[in-house]
Amino acid sequence: MKLKKMISVCLLFVLLLAGSLWIDQTMRSSEKTKPEEVAEEMAADTEKMTESMSHLSYTKYYVHASEGYVVIYQADHETVYCETSIRVEHLPEELQSGLKEGIALCSDEELYEFLENYSS
Repeated sequence: MKLKKMISVCLLFVLLLAGSLWIDQTMRSSEKTKPEEVAEEMAADTEKMTESMSHLSYTKYYVHASEGYVVIYQADHETVYCETSIRVEHLPEELQSGLKEGIALCSDEELYEFLENYSS
């Protein structure tokens, strides 16, 4: 009877030891992957936020073409801010294609620079 008890106690001890080693190994492996996973998640979240906020940059003016001339509209694309004497045909090709959708200008400085570069 003593031998049976001793074997049972030893078996229980071995099972407890094996279980604690398994739990320890599991915890260590999850600790190693956790910072990596967190870093990946943070990078993905940052990228998503950057993409979603990119359209929030404040656009003050849009440059469009109207009847062969460059026209400056306010941010609503409807209110004319300024009609220019700049002919669309005198602009570089890449600007001419951009005028169809509107060229965004975010500040007065950008507007004046555009007008200065392409006037006369």
